[in-house]
Amino acid sequence: MVITNLPVQLTSFIGREQELAEVERLVSASRHVTLTGAGGCGKTRLAIQIANMVSNTFADGVWLVDFVPLRESELVPGHIAQTLGLHPSPNQPLNEWLLNVLRPKQMLIILDNCEHLIAACSAFAQQVFATAPNLNILATSRQPLALSGELIYQVQGLALPSLDSATAFDPQDLKQYDAVHLFVERARGISPQFTITPENASAIIEICRRLDGIPLALELASARVNVLTAQQIAARLDNRFALLTSGGRAALATHHHTLRAAIDWSYDFLTAQEQTLLRRLAVFEAGCTFDVATAVCSEDGISEGHLLDLLSSLVDKSLVVSETIGRVEARYRLLETIREYALEKLEESGEASRLRDLHLDWFLARAEEIAPKLEGSSYQGLWLNWLDGEQDNLRAALAWSLQSRRIEMGLRLAVALVWYWRLHGSDVEIRTWLERLLEQSDETVPLVVRANATIFASQTTAALSDSAGATAYGRAAVEFCEAMGEAGKPLLANALVGLARAVQATGDFVTALEVCESAKRIFRELGDMFGLVFTLFGQAEGLLALGNYTGARTAIEEGLAIAQDVANPYLLALAINVLGDLERFEGNYKRAQTAYEQSLAALRQIGAARDQAAVLHNLAHAYLHQGDLTRAHKYFSESMAMQQEQDNVQGIAECLIGFGAIASVARLPAKAARLLAAAVALGGRTLIVQWPAERMEYEHYSSAVRAQLTEQEFEAEQREGRTMTMEQSIRYALALPLVPPASASKVEVQLGGLTGREREVVALIGQGKTNGEIAVELVLSKRTVEKHIANILSKLELTSRAQIVRWALEHHLTSTSS
Repeated sequence: MVITNLPVQLTSFIGREQELAEVERLVSASRHVTLTGAGGCGKTRLAIQIANMVSNTFADGVWLVDFVPLRESELVPGHIAQTLGLHPSPNQPLNEWLLNVLRPKQMLIILDNCEHLIAACSAFAQQVFATAPNLNILATSRQPLALSGELIYQVQGLALPSLDSATAFDPQDLKQYDAVHLFVERARGISPQFTITPENASAIIEICRRLDGIPLALELASARVNVLTAQQIAARLDNRFALLTSGGRAALATHHHTLRAAIDWSYDFLTAQEQTLLRRLAVFEAGCTFDVATAVCSEDGISEGHLLDLLSSLVDKSLVVSETIGRVEARYRLLETIREYALEKLEESGEASRLRDLHLDWFLARAEEIAPKLEGSSYQGLWLNWLDGEQDNLRAALAWSLQSRRIEMGLRLAVALVWYWRLHGSDVEIRTWLERLLEQSDETVPLVVRANATIFASQTTAALSDSAGATAYGRAAVEFCEAMGEAGKPLLANALVGLARAVQATGDFVTALEVCESAKRIFRELGDMFGLVFTLFGQAEGLLALGNYTGARTAIEEGLAIAQDVANPYLLALAINVLGDLERFEGNYKRAQTAYEQSLAALRQIGAARDQAAVLHNLAHAYLHQGDLTRAHKYFSESMAMQQEQDNVQGIAECLIGFGAIASVARLPAKAARLLAAAVALGGRTLIVQWPAERMEYEHYSSAVRAQLTEQEFEAEQREGRTMTMEQSIRYALALPLVPPASASKVEVQLGGLTGREREVVALIGQGKTNGEIAVELVLSKRTVEKHIANILSKLELTSRAQIVRWALEHHLTSTSS
């Protein structure tokens, strides 16, 4: 018969199979194991479960000594004796008597909740190990007992599903995650009909994740399912301490009746300095490194020299999580539940505003230091990784700049982060922060700060195809720069680039080129190679749109040479991508493919997600023009996934054009017509105006589809496409069959492989226009028109202009609208 005082558990023990195996192994191998972890993480429950598993190996039983009701350290020996059912001798000192009684015992004692009596528990354990060779101790504490030979096992929250698990798994399969399993089983104890459904799966995942998988918090949350749905519980977690109370659930220990009480228990036993540091650490939404903690938290009561000791103590007491594995520099964070509690204490202390100001100032200084290194540093990837880790802290700093009306600081921080966001495809985030901050800016914000922010607002808004907004920002930026006089000249060049991009979004490439020329002159005068390269790229796009391929190649090659000279991998990747566009315009699809592959490899190396998505899309078109539908589909799909991840609506619309192109080549004209219409409905007309290569592809495949359908069929499918939501369009595109008919193995079969510009020339020849008239109408040189005609004759295997006219009539290409 097993001798024990272990309590009977009223609910089943759920999960933790790996933890049980590991701790059982430790208890079998060592006399002293301590389970540490945050309040409510399940240390006691795990210890009791382990004790039941190993009870047969201890002849004198397993015993649980709970120290929660005890406050005085000198009473520890007597409390242990009383729990073990022993009666002290009045003629002998209590501690000496207890050790004598325990000396021959083969026993496991669980010292439970030791954190507030850590010194006394540590002393008792040390004496036991010296006098009782067959007695083992399993302790639970929010900090170790710090004895030689002690094996420490950190108890974490229960296993959590990822954010996208609600769609990745059948709802019932989510119970493979211990956190979900516990929540559901405890909820069924309250409401037997409760189950996971497609409707509540996301809410259950959110509850588990926001409560960090802490068993206590999950049990308290599950107790609300008799009055709230899972969705309502998730929505109320911002006020979790009011929500998560145990009501009449007597099974919970006194110090666990509410989530707040569980954390109060730990907080109340901290020193004043430890409490101060814990409060201050709450300003870091993404955690922090030691250097950042020192910069922001070590003043007014906490010295730099003492901070490491305090931080180590909070880690030992399971209130701060230390992440050291696989890192060059340790990172410290608070569980979300602990952080919310600490934030409340920070507000109560009256120093919240000052700490948030310090937080903003530090991250602003750091971001401004890093910003220029993103433009051409061999350590660019290192800085991007650092910013990735601090993203939530940076957003918190920006939000505080708005809340506290420190607008100048917020604008400077947003501008410093522009290149980081651009490389990650976060144009929407750039515009959102700049718009919000610029709306609150006034004359108190220095002109140079407003000018810089407005320039980037113009460029980003243009990239999002808002031509009207981009033009307004662009003109305002130019006015700010001109008002600064000579001092504003460097910014004026950037303002002109933004304005050029905005004008380009309206389709006015001639004016855009004129503005680019003005910007180029200033950049050359200032020796700003970075700005010059981007202006050259913009100029090349405009020249491509106007059919001036010779001029575009000149601009691209100059930009490529500069990028190589300054050894900037990002600029080099962009230059090669634009070169790929030129090759595609000229029908050199194999060379375009090579250029795009080189660009993609470079962008992947530096982690430029937005540009990777765009180049994948370009690469897909190059493969499609070579008749490789399988690779085209693969790269359009990869691009689509990345664009969705970045919430880039314009990028998604471009991918829909790509899938429409695949449908056209696969002789699925109805599907192609529907997808092309859906793309324009989603991205707007600027989608096929702003970017010359996209317009070329759209026009090419629209013409091909029109040739395969009657006008009534084409218009009917277009109407259907225009009514589709983005989600419907994506599903429709990804469901396309991939098997093309044998007669359509290459895209050239449809319209001879002519580029969009070449088809325009064919249409005008079909109308009987001379080379000179074609040059005027398309704003090209006569020499360029002659080169187009030579390419057309070669591709179509024709020998005369008259044959081109006949071919145009046969393929319905007798007007530029085709």
